[in-house]
Amino acid sequence: MSRVSDESPASPASSDDPSTSEADASVSASEGTREDASALGNVRLVVFDFDLTILRIHSWGERVRPEDVEHRDLDRDVADLAFFRAFVLALRDAGVRVAIASFGQYEVIQRYMDRAFGDGQTVFGRGNVSTPSAVGFRDGTSVPGGKVPQLEALVRAVLLDGAAESDARKDEEAWRAATRAVAFFDDDERNVDVARRAGFAGATLVERDVGFTRESWEERLGEAVGMRGLHVPGFRSGSPTGS
Repeated sequence: MSRVSDESPASPASSDDPSTSEADASVSASEGTREDASALGNVRLVVFDFDLTILRIHSWGERVRPEDVEHRDLDRDVADLAFFRAFVLALRDAGVRVAIASFGQYEVIQRYMDRAFGDGQTVFGRGNVSTPSAVGFRDGTSVPGGKVPQLEALVRAVLLDGAAESDARKDEEAWRAATRAVAFFDDDERNVDVARRAGFAGATLVERDVGFTRESWEERLGEAVGMRGLHVPGFRSGSPTGS
């Protein structure tokens, strides 16, 4: 299991990094986007489960409260903090959207993401962090249909420009194309199986005693979703809080 404390600071470095010029950063991002485009296959949205996927712990099961998060060891709680940051930023550079679909508590997830990406970050927020309360249920409870209602809501919001459920289903071919463009990582085999049966062919099982780490990505997960060629650099200097 990867340890992040040797690879990166616990919180992102400032964007005011004198060692890298703005022009160099711009060229690097554009080159990365061109190189990664062919490695992304059909994927336009990557959705992560939270507990035992992004985290190596089960925050809901351990009754972590929102106010507890700021006092917790982020390197200990997150399966691979440095890689998760770098992976998400590489996807954003390549034009791929990111989201979280969890049965946990929204406020807890948001506090973790704020710590991971910095105060004022816009990488994860209510619009792309789906918990049961986003689909009419109470956070901390399973949703009938597994993660499918949350995944479908994210597709409508993120890939179909906020289309209403009835409108999204009018063009069945476009809907199927949208669901096939989702890579979904979850540690629960039932959630993965139900998602696949609903058309989310990119639903992929994460080992719950490992989580989403650089090793698991390079050894299995990248190939499983057809994105093995995506280059994910080590965590780089610069603020990850851009729009």
